[in-house]
Amino acid sequence: MRSLAILLLFGVSPAVHAASCTAASGEIRARLVELYTSEGCSSCPPADRWLSALPASPAIVPLAYHVDYWDRLGWRDPYGQAAFSQRQRARNRGLGWVYTPQVMLDGSDRRNWYRGLPADTAGAARVHLQLALTQSPGEINTRIRGRFAADTDRRGAQLYLALYENRLVTRVTAGENAARTLRHDYVVRSLVGPFAPGDTRHRFTLRPDWQADQLGVAAFVVDADGRTLQALARTGCP
Repeated sequence: MRSLAILLLFGVSPAVHAASCTAASGEIRARLVELYTSEGCSSCPPADRWLSALPASPAIVPLAYHVDYWDRLGWRDPYGQAAFSQRQRARNRGLGWVYTPQVMLDGSDRRNWYRGLPADTAGAARVHLQLALTQSPGEINTRIRGRFAADTDRRGAQLYLALYENRLVTRVTAGENAARTLRHDYVVRSLVGPFAPGDTRHRFTLRPDWQADQLGVAAFVVDADGRTLQALARTGCP
């Protein structure tokens, strides 16, 4: 306490701990796996478990978007956002309707997700991504750099950044999943973009109820048709 008082007396603030870390994409294009789900949907928990069980690999970037259109049926999903419902509708403009649980692989509907992901690779990367994070109490500062392969058509390409959280647990007390304890990973807390793929900076402001040691940031670039050009994820800095 005395050292803190001395710092304040001379107008010097105590040092705030900040940690930095980086990640870079490889020569192969990573697969972007997007799950649209809700705690109000009785058929969603198996998909949530499936997403959590995906092997940790730089070749797979999983994200879970909790939609809000189930909230009116008795249980308000604490992770649901209207923006994610709208995103799902936009991603499904070819289908004309939405449903949960829905898995999209690189922008395409994948109804047989329970059979696993394709064994074949996604091919050579058309975009190389570099991600740098600086995490301190209350925020994560992000810098993402994108570099296209020389022969890649970059017209209409867009960059998105997603802040996600792992190891979330909810005891549901109403709705279709009443009396069940649900566990989630890769839950998107904030999605920002689109940005022009290049050199982009963004600061995520963290809420006090988020688990700072369970946060991560994903970056992904999609083409004009919503197909993944490259994806990359990095858990928060220790």
